[in-house]
Amino acid sequence: MELMINTLNPNEQVNAPVASEARFDESAEQDAVTVRRACGRGEYDAARLRFLRLREPSQVRLLEDIPRSEAVRLAGGLSSYTVARLCERVPKNLRRAIVQALPEGKRHGVSVILDYRRRI
Repeated sequence: MELMINTLNPNEQVNAPVASEARFDESAEQDAVTVRRACGRGEYDAARLRFLRLREPSQVRLLEDIPRSEAVRLAGGLSSYTVARLCERVPKNLRRAIVQALPEGKRHGVSVILDYRRRI
């Protein structure tokens, strides 16, 4: 195995552009567009698969940007833990809409997770 020696000084290392970040941002934007389109067509399973590929800040932003009814349906099919984690970060009115739309058992599970996470 060949050892690569870093010849950049520390300032250049910090400021050096990273091509993979640009590709990641492009990919995330494409995933967000795909989620929006899939939700608009009522294809929530496909939308969830792409939604889960996004980083959490992008997920939150997307839930805030799409119509509330679509956000509620999209979030409703996610795991209880994922819903709880996202509910901690979305605005209160959206959180309430998402949690209230969940089936009773899942709503209880999400509430338990949120209560626990608030205490720790």
